Amino acid sequence: MESYELATEGINQFLSSLKCSNGKRGYYRALRAFYNWLYRNHYVKQPIIDKANPPKPSRKLLPCLSKDLVQYLIDQTETIRDKAIISLFADSGIRLNQLVHIKLDDIDFENNTVTIMDKGNKQRKPTARIVMT
Repeated sequence: MESYELATEGINQFLSSLKCSNGKRGYYRALRAFYNWLYRNHYVKQPIIDKANPPKPSRKLLPCLSKDLVQYLIDQTETIRDKAIISLFADSGIRLNQLVHIKLDDIDFENNTVTIMDKGNKQRKPTARIVMT
């Protein structure tokens, strides 16, 4: 088992030795909590974790559905509600939680638009328009 120095360089070496890409962030958060505890309880003279390089999470592009596949899903549904749900998901990029919380008052049938609540309770109108046929 390898040992690392209780210093900024040791933290950086430990994090770079890990094989898990996005798991490094969890290790960093745990180390930060531990080092901050050491500092608050006077076991170390300075918060050395502040000088360590926090790992950056990798951002993978998730696969998306083709237009043909979205149309196939819409064609397989039996109700207008399900067609609207699939269309709204595919065209607007809203989150499942946002979709679940849509109320009848949020739908503007005259303009075929929906107002959703975004993160931080901000209202947003997705760019997709619902067309009921």
